[in-house]
Amino acid sequence: LKKPVVPPKVRKFRKREKSISLLSGDCLLNTIKAIGAFWLISAISLILYHTYLYNPTYPYTNSSNLVKARNPHIPLPPPEHKASVVLMNYSRPRMIRESTLVPTLLHHPNVEEVIILHSNPKTAFKFVHPKVVNIDATKENERMGLSLRFYFCQLARNDWVIHVDDDMEFTEQTLNEMLSEFAKNTKRIVGRFGRDRKENSSFKGYYPRNTHRDTEVVLTKFMVMERDTCSAFFEYSHLIWEDTVLDNGVGPLWNGEDIFMSLVANHVYGNGRFNNYAMDWLDVRDAPNELKDYSNGKLDISGGFEGIRFWSYSWWRVLLNRNRHYTYRGILWKEATDRLATSGPFRPGL
Repeated sequence: LKKPVVPPKVRKFRKREKSISLLSGDCLLNTIKAIGAFWLISAISLILYHTYLYNPTYPYTNSSNLVKARNPHIPLPPPEHKASVVLMNYSRPRMIRESTLVPTLLHHPNVEEVIILHSNPKTAFKFVHPKVVNIDATKENERMGLSLRFYFCQLARNDWVIHVDDDMEFTEQTLNEMLSEFAKNTKRIVGRFGRDRKENSSFKGYYPRNTHRDTEVVLTKFMVMERDTCSAFFEYSHLIWEDTVLDNGVGPLWNGEDIFMSLVANHVYGNGRFNNYAMDWLDVRDAPNELKDYSNGKLDISGGFEGIRFWSYSWWRVLLNRNRHYTYRGILWKEATDRLATSGPFRPGL
């Protein structure tokens, strides 16, 4: 049988079709590769963005470091004023028993009283020392959560009250310096870790970088304030209690209490948005992780996020928890700022 003769135009058409088919296949493959590369780069960028840019535990160069290098701090004697300390014990009792925090506080000449709030019956213990007041705050914790510290702050013996987290460590000289700065103006909150809100931040305005000097918010990780200001917290807490804290809260009850306390202090003292003071050069460090009875930040309020381990499921869980925590803090910050702005002046005793 003779093979059918394919007209030249048909051969040309089929050849062109074949070329187009091959070209289309190559284009599709290249497109898939490009999309894959795009998502891979995006994922890596996202990881680096959220672990470096938004992780305040990483070292970085800023103006405060330059100021510290140019102006080394001269050791200061502590002021004569006595202070009380409020310290919460919930999930890390070994931090209080075995770290250097409590010995430093008890040895300091300005510290007349250390109030330990035992808010979890599973971790409660009695710290025996003449300066230590042990309080069973289990029932109050169920109703107040993290605002517990400000409730018992009102019962402190002294009108200067130091708030510190149980996983912090510092020297006696560091505490001297913070108290000396606070003595210059007690109508504010002074501490190591400051925060300012940034409207365009990824976390609804919450920006987790340490601030330098004048600041809007000071975290309760390590700070000092007047006892009477603690009462103002409860004077205004109704502004965000139901719809923000109860209905949409993330983490333990009254998470973000330090933000609200600082905003209330700004409102009470009436000295502007950046009335508080952050001493980001102070030598304050985390206590050893081995003093925690858990790992991967399981019981840490902010997730205990650190390092880059994107191959680990627990790392991703901690990252997502931390981002939810930051976002909620940003929402609370905005709501509290707006509502305090329309509130009346603080009237103690009414």
